[in-house]
Amino acid sequence: MSDYHNASESQKAEIRENLKNDFVLLSETEKKEVQSLFLEGWDAVLNEGKAFLAELKLKNELESVSRYVSMSFIAKKYFGKSRQWLNNRIKGNFVNGKPAAFTNDELKQFSFALEQMGSEIKATALRISC
Repeated sequence: MSDYHNASESQKAEIRENLKNDFVLLSETEKKEVQSLFLEGWDAVLNEGKAFLAELKLKNELESVSRYVSMSFIAKKYFGKSRQWLNNRIKGNFVNGKPAAFTNDELKQFSFALEQMGSEIKATALRISC
């Protein structure tokens, strides 16, 4: 699949033709196995795409919030970490050769932090309104 994905249109046509020719020579059992493996491969690609889109959505949401609140404050108060640690997870930066990502517990903690800060801001706004 990676060869196919990175190929030019003429190379893709050649790969498809070769696959068709090879597929015809397989037994019925082998054909079913190849079809199953092919579908598993596409399922993996789709799942990877879904995960990427979810990460992108999260990144966009958190970057929009970062215009209004101090990420350094959130990192220190709610995680006991540096602003860079939090920024690496928001942006998906590579750390030790792997993209940094939030765990489910960290996302819950981040959500709690935003809810708590939002409540404090709302309460303050109500107290100072005339």
